[in-house]
Amino acid sequence: MEEEKYNLITQELLLAGYCAEHHPDYVVIPAGRCGASPLDNTDGGFVYSRKYLENAVFVTGCGLSVRYRECIGRLDYMDRMFCAENDNVIVKCPKYKKVCADNDPLLSSESNYLCFCVCHMASDYTYEKNIQHLTEEADQLKEERFEKFKARYKNRICLHHMQYDYKKQEWSMNYNPLVCVSTCGPGHYCSLRGKQLSAQKGNVFYDVKVSTLRKDGTLFDGEPITSIIKGKKFLKKQTSLDICKAVIKMNARAIFQKEWENGYSRLVLTDPDLKLEILNVRSAARVHRDKEQDLLEQKEGIQICYESDMQKAVRREKQKQKEKRLQRVQRKVQIKGLEALTDAEKRFVGKRLTKEQIAQLERQRCQNQKAIKEEQQLSLFEYEKERNEPYEKTKALETETVRSNG
Repeated sequence: MEEEKYNLITQELLLAGYCAEHHPDYVVIPAGRCGASPLDNTDGGFVYSRKYLENAVFVTGCGLSVRYRECIGRLDYMDRMFCAENDNVIVKCPKYKKVCADNDPLLSSESNYLCFCVCHMASDYTYEKNIQHLTEEADQLKEERFEKFKARYKNRICLHHMQYDYKKQEWSMNYNPLVCVSTCGPGHYCSLRGKQLSAQKGNVFYDVKVSTLRKDGTLFDGEPITSIIKGKKFLKKQTSLDICKAVIKMNARAIFQKEWENGYSRLVLTDPDLKLEILNVRSAARVHRDKEQDLLEQKEGIQICYESDMQKAVRREKQKQKEKRLQRVQRKVQIKGLEALTDAEKRFVGKRLTKEQIAQLERQRCQNQKAIKEEQQLSLFEYEKERNEPYEKTKALETETVRSNG
């Protein structure tokens, strides 16, 4: 049927004899036309006017009143459009019930992350039975429960680690020091500890030990290979040493998980003998190197390297690549000029060279072109001279012959 592509209000108006040129004032034709008729649009035909929706009242399946401004205007979910024009606008459930007999079966499921209710248009609005009133009561109860929770723990709480369950109507606290890394700094007052954090900055350092068996088909096949990467950082930035100690105490498993997911979980698929260990987890302001311990481990055949040395090597390699690229671009400018560079090469040169250096390259190009032209002209002159030399010799010989015969 042709009308099935339109929303519910459009179908009702078409059956009542209205058309795109003649329709009630409480509906309008939106933009987004995608067909021959103005009603062929992305909204499915007519839509309610803004003024009409501001005064409209909707009611949930359990009888709660709601204004349109408190609803989700449009939601396309599972090939169904939930909107006011289809008389199924949705609102966030104030009771946080995932499964409800009064709700649409499509939105009533334990697997849903959020709780939504379908609302239908109504005429009466009762403040005592509306979502706004229930929300205000829920927020007031939330504040009361917060004060009780605060008194129970004698103000030793932190909102960064607390959650409120609206369904159970209770507060809970799950302390995670990793949250403190981004929310608290050195010297800040910690309400959980009841004192200021240490002003000394530091990080969580640890060593990674990787062991496997040699598999190269030689006489040494099957021998153990062990390497240790020392001085690795767990946190992305420095923080108070008190927080670092708390991270070590409560998030030790997270350190192993970070390294395991950073590539070793894939390596173990091709090397079943690979073993990963986290050693010497400590909080410190910087990495301290124990040269004697390093020498003892190297004598035992263990490969030792430091994370900082590896990062410096990577930076040096990147710098070498950039220098090689700069040399290539400079040669290109000297030969072909700035006009021959791509946009990326122009940005690269603009960051690496000053305007005077770029102008110097242009002058060198002009000098090179001038020298090439002079060399070409000289070569042409020598060529003409070499080509005419046998002719001149022959002519001179003929002249001498004529004189001798005369």
